[in-house]
Amino acid sequence: MQIKWTGLKALSQQTALVFAGKMTGACLGFVMSLIVARWMGPEEFGLFSLFIVILIFGNDVLGDGLNPGVVRFYAMNRRTDPARATAVLTNALALRILLGIPIVLLGVAVGVHFAERASTSHAYVSPVMLGMVGSFGAALWSFNLSVWQAREEFGTYGLMVGLVNFLRVIGVPILLWTGWLSLGPVMGLHVFFYYACTAWGLWLLRPHLSNFKLDKELLRELLRFSKWPAMASLFFILQVNLGVPVLNYVADAREAGLYGAGSSLLMGVDFLTVSLLTTLLPKVSQLTGLEQCRSYVQRSFPVYAVIAVALLPFLYFARPLVLALFGPAYESTIPVFQILFIGTLGTLVTHPLYLVLYTMNRPHLFSLIQGSAFLGWIIAGWFLIPGYGALGAAWTTLIARMLQSLAIVAILRHALGFLRSAKPRVSPLAEGTRGI
Repeated sequence: MQIKWTGLKALSQQTALVFAGKMTGACLGFVMSLIVARWMGPEEFGLFSLFIVILIFGNDVLGDGLNPGVVRFYAMNRRTDPARATAVLTNALALRILLGIPIVLLGVAVGVHFAERASTSHAYVSPVMLGMVGSFGAALWSFNLSVWQAREEFGTYGLMVGLVNFLRVIGVPILLWTGWLSLGPVMGLHVFFYYACTAWGLWLLRPHLSNFKLDKELLRELLRFSKWPAMASLFFILQVNLGVPVLNYVADAREAGLYGAGSSLLMGVDFLTVSLLTTLLPKVSQLTGLEQCRSYVQRSFPVYAVIAVALLPFLYFARPLVLALFGPAYESTIPVFQILFIGTLGTLVTHPLYLVLYTMNRPHLFSLIQGSAFLGWIIAGWFLIPGYGALGAAWTTLIARMLQSLAIVAILRHALGFLRSAKPRVSPLAEGTRGI
């Protein structure tokens, strides 16, 4: 297989920019969580964690889950019909607002109702309410990021993706100086920065959001497409994050901690996968026809497999890594990390391939894959987690990730006709993905 190294070099540079931005943002978020945990204690940190979880899930439904539709439709029209591309952005923003406001209002009402019933002190009310309001701000900020992604401005994307967490961290000394360093102001500042960054981002993007005209047909098309990636994203987040709460429920906090420690060490590989998806989606969205999609899959699959093989030696550094970061009390985390690590490599190899399903306007197939994998997680967890604790949760997640990877390969073989056709002729547009 010939590889166009200039294309691979450009992709590597763009992925590195996105990866650096996401890792920086994640590290700053960890610093913020550490500050809250140490300054306020376990009880308030638990409330802060509830706020963050609600914000993440809300943003996943209203923000990140809708972004593939924005990127796909913009990339399709950017060069051939710039006016249509602008309409995609303005209508996508309108759709996010039209969906977000009623969902947030309903979420606040329902969430506050259950929060008041859960505790006589009403301690859960503020985290729930601010989490829902903040999730809408995060979704709007996510829209800005999706525009930079769609326009392939990955330098700007890399700088902006960690901006909110950067502002949160530098806001801590201000709160400390004013004597307001407590849970409420910390959560409120977090929400404020999302909306402030959104306003600034929209101002920067104003040349690309001009001439707004509501297009009902385009709104319907965006909603029809975007609901499937949103569902797929939600299934994946549940699959990845349910291990800790389930272990807390069926085992104990120690098993949850052992699993959580191992899971936290996977951040680098998962961010590498997400960074690849971020840089590839606008490129893959411009492919047309089965031949170009087949060419992309055939040329890219070996590259991702090589990357995964190159990362395999990290398995042998699991013991010193875990003990150095967490201490000897986390000896049992070592096999948990090793099992989970294999699953993340499977995701790294196959996840960038599913993007052609979006190009083929068949996003429901990826939602089906993710839903099936989540169902596999539930079934495997039912048998493995109660009896084997953290180790059982690790095997459960590995099984779900492997089911997911195998399903992606199987569906692509069928959808792209690999079983029915010979090696495809490489089309001119597919040449742009030779290095992928």
